Amino acid sequence: MFHRHHDGSLEVTIHSAHGLDDVERFGKNDAYTRISLDFKHDKSFEKTFVHKNGGENPVWNQTLTLKDLKPEYHDLYLEILDDETTVDAPIAFAAIPLNQVFESPNNTFSGKFDVYTPSGKTKGEINLTIRALQPDESAQGQVSYDGSDRKGISRIDEAHQKRVKSLKNKETAADVGGVALAGLAALGAGYLLTKQDSSEKDKKEAEEKLRNEAREFA
Repeated sequence: MFHRHHDGSLEVTIHSAHGLDDVERFGKNDAYTRISLDFKHDKSFEKTFVHKNGGENPVWNQTLTLKDLKPEYHDLYLEILDDETTVDAPIAFAAIPLNQVFESPNNTFSGKFDVYTPSGKTKGEINLTIRALQPDESAQGQVSYDGSDRKGISRIDEAHQKRVKSLKNKETAADVGGVALAGLAALGAGYLLTKQDSSEKDKKEAEEKLRNEAREFA
C-alpha cells in the first residue's frame, strides 16, 4: 500500500493510443500526450515526443515522471494534442483516479483507459503503465506494456474539461485567422495582377498611338 502522508512521485509510461478522433483537415494527426497532477499550472505538464502522422493510433512508448505526488493529488490528468504550426489542437483528455494505482500490487497499474473529446464524447483509448514511487524508491524507467485487455477507470473532471474546451476555442480562432489572412493575401495578389495587366494594356495603347501619329507625319 502506498503511504500518502509522504510526497512521492509518479512514473507514467505512455505506450500508445487507438481509435482517437481525427482533427486534421489534411493528412493525419501529429499527436503527443502531456500529463500533470495539477492541470491549473501549465508548467506542471510533462509531454511525450510528437508521433508524426500517427493518425488515430499513435505510439510513444515513453516514460515520464511527475515528481511532486502530494497527498492532496487524487487524479492524473492527461491531454492528447495534435501538433500544429499555430495553436495545438486538443484531440482527447481524461482524468485517471490514482486510488487504482495505490491499491495495485507494487503500486503499479497497467491497462487501457477511455479518453474523451473536448465535447465530452468517449472516443478512443490510451494504454498506460502508472507506478507510484515512495520518496526512497528509484524510478524503473521505460517498461513494456503488459496490460492486455485490463480496463482502468477514467473520468471527466469538469474544470479540466473547461480548460480543454478553452484550448479548442483558441485553436479554432487561430485556424479562422489563418484562413482570413490567406484570403486577404489571395485578394492582394489578384489586385496586383490586375493592376499589372492594366499597366501593360495602357503601355501598348500608348505605343500604338505614337506609331499612328508617326504614320500621319510620314
